[in-house]
Formats: sequence, C-alpha cells, structure tokens
Amino acid sequence: MTGNFKSLYNHYLTEFNVKNRNDPAFYDYVVVFIQQLLQRNLVNPGIGVRETTMTTVKDQYYNFIDIEDNISYKVSFLFSGSEQSPNNLRIEISNLLDDTEQPKIIENTFEETSINEIVDFLDAKAREAKQAKDTVPGLNVPAAVGDTPSEMPGAEQVPNTSQYLKGL
Repeated sequence: MTGNFKSLYNHYLTEFNVKNRNDPAFYDYVVVFIQQLLQRNLVNPGIGVRETTMTTVKDQYYNFIDIEDNISYKVSFLFSGSEQSPNNLRIEISNLLDDTEQPKIIENTFEETSINEIVDFLDAKAREAKQAKDTVPGLNVPAAVGDTPSEMPGAEQVPNTSQYLKGL
C-alpha cells in the first residue's frame, strides 16, 4: 500500500508543480480568445484556430485588422515574469493607425471575464467604424451648414449681377 501511496503522492506533486509540467494555461487562454472572435464574426470564419493560436502564443501578440472598416489593433500579451501564465499576464490593446489614442490596458487576466473584455473592446471599435463608414451626411446625420442662413458650406461669393440691385 505504501508503494501506491508514494506513486500517487509523486503524481500530485508533479501536477501542482508548474515547472515539471507543460502548463497549457496561456495556450488555452488564447484558444478561447480566438474562438470568441470567431463566434462574434470579427474574423474570417476560414481561419484555423490551432494555427492562429500557435502563432499568437509564439509571437505573444495578435493583430486585429479589418480592411473593410479601416481599423487595426494590436493585442499584446505582456508577462511580468518568464512564466507564461494568465496569473502574471497584462494585456495592452493599441491602435496601429492612430498613435494619439491611448492603449487599453487589462490587468485582471486571471479572471475569465478578461477575455470577454478584450473581445468586447474590439467588437465595439469594429461597430463604431462600421457605423461611421455607413453614415451619409444629410440622410443619417444633419448635413454641415454655415453660420448664417445665406452661406452655403464651400460656396464661393460671386459679384452681384442683378439689374435691379445695380440701380440702387
């Protein structure tokens, strides 16, 4: 009985010691992230989840690019130590097209809601860009008007050619 207990004890020690096993926590984190992007139709449905996840884990960033709506964000996975675990992970989402926009930082990556927070941010930015692209001045939003009713935006002033006003 002591042999079984000792082997079971060694098995539990191996499971709890992260250095002795290949901890797939970060890989799983990225898989769920990519799957949520697919579920919300934010990426091409033809992408391979495994290949995209492997590339993201290796590079430690994911570029979210939507050519149609002209948005591009870089989701950087930054670790505070050498161990790649969601417990010491910080996420920075920066706009690649606009340097003036402050990057969004997510610190609570040990919670499951952090993946939702990333995808919600990207989804909101994609919707904003699509809505801005689809707005038509004068139809969806009021057209630009001048300060005074007689001025039209972009109109040039022409000399008065009225015969009636010349007589005054």
